[in-house]
Amino acid sequence: MDNVEKYQKQLLELTQNLYRETPISEATKEAYLATPRHRFVRCYREWGTKEWHRVGPANLAEHIPTLYANRPLALFGNDDQDVPSTVSQPSLVLRMLDLLQLRAGDKVFELGTGSGWSAAVMGHLVGPEGLVVSMEIIPELARSARETIESLGISNVRILAGDGAEGYEHSAPYDRAIFTAGAFDLPHCFYGQLREEGLLLFVIKTEGGGDNLFLLRKIGDHFESLESYPCGFVQLRGRYRFENLESTVIEEAIPEWAELQGEEIGKRRFWWGGKGKESFRWATLAIRSFLGITEETFRAFKSANLGDQAIEKRYFGLWDAVNRSLVVAKDDWLVTYGNSQAENRLLRRLHHWIEVGMPTAACLDLKVFPASARVRPGNNQWLVKRRDSQFLWSLPT
Repeated sequence: MDNVEKYQKQLLELTQNLYRETPISEATKEAYLATPRHRFVRCYREWGTKEWHRVGPANLAEHIPTLYANRPLALFGNDDQDVPSTVSQPSLVLRMLDLLQLRAGDKVFELGTGSGWSAAVMGHLVGPEGLVVSMEIIPELARSARETIESLGISNVRILAGDGAEGYEHSAPYDRAIFTAGAFDLPHCFYGQLREEGLLLFVIKTEGGGDNLFLLRKIGDHFESLESYPCGFVQLRGRYRFENLESTVIEEAIPEWAELQGEEIGKRRFWWGGKGKESFRWATLAIRSFLGITEETFRAFKSANLGDQAIEKRYFGLWDAVNRSLVVAKDDWLVTYGNSQAENRLLRRLHHWIEVGMPTAACLDLKVFPASARVRPGNNQWLVKRRDSQFLWSLPT
């Protein structure tokens, strides 16, 4: 179909323009052109809409422009605030596959199959001697992806239904592994299922600070970062979903709020590089990302659910429970409750953040250790402990 080829090439040209300094490799371009994206999307919803579109031979032509647009599409879930699965932005997918440095004969594990498109592209890259094992937690999506893979005669890609956070030991060890959903923890199985010097492309969520894509190399008993980028992915489902690290309504996060809200001691303008409510979330991304790693009293808040028509607002603050002190940064204001301890603490962190170059989480070096390892942070290092893993964040030297 000439129309498909036209949009394929337009998308590839756009991707090349986006990544001029790190152009997409010839191998990945060839794999992309050999694996038409539209064959993997049977039903989708565009972001910000409620309407679902079913795609078939009779109406394919009208959906081709959308299927080859450089934006993600929802595959499952009606709530934009909590989408279980997407077919990711294609330019980012191609860049991620280049980062993995896939070679003929590699064994790859993918967490989160979605449509199956990225698994199929990886299957082309590793060749007949290689193997891609992709696991999808939503049974309907796993079944659809498997049927598509089989219909295209792709024999080196296995689609499994299950919780990808538990890996798939039967085919381990893997040369490469990739997360297509954001996680708050690195499940312990990946320390054993990835070979020495293997690469892991991992999407890590930091409290209040968005997502960051880290390319990690397995070295001995831990992983070390090679490259990193800010990004945005759906959250991991299943056993490793961490509800308590998401933004919460302030009444739920701080039991004392009912009394504390009547103890406001200060309110002043505080600018974050923009003016007004619309710019606040993006203008504060870097500082929220940094505070989420370095400050134990950091809290990410959201407005209460006021119905379908209300837009959920996000803001943040420091809650010093010991001293019963709270400071909240919301829109263009800094509001302090109880006493000034939390505000003073926030200002010290802000000064430190400016002194070290105003980094986001993606600017920091990262080492990931099993929870049982002995790790001691040094100067300008911060250790974040979670259930299965410990994340040692460091300022680059």
